[in-house]
Amino acid sequence: MKASILFLSVLFSFSSFANLVCHTPRMNKVMAINDSDVTFYQEGDEKFTRKLASLATRTKKSGPGFSKTVSFENQKHTIFIKDVKNFSEVEDYIVIKAPTGHEVTYPLNCKLI
Repeated sequence: MKASILFLSVLFSFSSFANLVCHTPRMNKVMAINDSDVTFYQEGDEKFTRKLASLATRTKKSGPGFSKTVSFENQKHTIFIKDVKNFSEVEDYIVIKAPTGHEVTYPLNCKLI
């Protein structure tokens, strides 16, 4: 019995991420982040009615946080969230890399939905 409870708790801890909404003041886009994808919306669309893109991601979990990598608008976007229970504009950020190798880093303002 103890083994099955332990197995279920481990299974759910690895498979679930919180659903987040993040934005950065410089990109003019809002990102809804969940387990399997990242959805981009235009800034100011509070009702999330107009999707710009919904894309599958590669996810790497690291302690209380994670990173997600997605290609959007011919650029590689990597989102880093250090702790899903304690968001920080200093430690949560997005790195956007152009095909030419140019990288730009923006802080993220995130909240749980």
